[in-house]
Amino acid sequence: MSVLEENIKVVEGLVKFLGKKNILESKVPRARRAFVSVPREQLIDAVKYLRDEEDIKHVTTISGVDTGEDFEVVYHLRKPDLSISVKVRAPYDDPVVPSITGVLEGAVLYEREVYDMIGVKAEGHPDLKRLILAYDWPDGVHPLRKEWDIQSLRKRVDGTEWGRK
Repeated sequence: MSVLEENIKVVEGLVKFLGKKNILESKVPRARRAFVSVPREQLIDAVKYLRDEEDIKHVTTISGVDTGEDFEVVYHLRKPDLSISVKVRAPYDDPVVPSITGVLEGAVLYEREVYDMIGVKAEGHPDLKRLILAYDWPDGVHPLRKEWDIQSLRKRVDGTEWGRK
């Protein structure tokens, strides 16, 4: 069996495990690369399945994106022959996803970074304190949200303006 066929089987196994209704999108565009979108309520089950059934135990990073409509959190997971990105969305009025630290401990710092920079809380995280931003950084100011430009961010953080007008 080719690597591509093996990768397709991983995604098919996840679809079967969660049920088609819980897979919003899935694709394997080439060997060693896969993408899956699930509802945030299914995130823990998806990650547990990948860990337990597919031996995917390494978190390479977690990224957060303000799409302009909601937040997307992408869990980049890896094993030797496959990098799989598991995506979940969280609405602006409820920017919360479940923490996967109970499943993959390597997510601890990445979930803190996503909270710092985009403001999506990993519910159940053991210690969601600041990681990148200063401890006295204003609450509610997450610099990678689309609501901020450099001028308004600087003015909110330290009361001054700089850069081009």
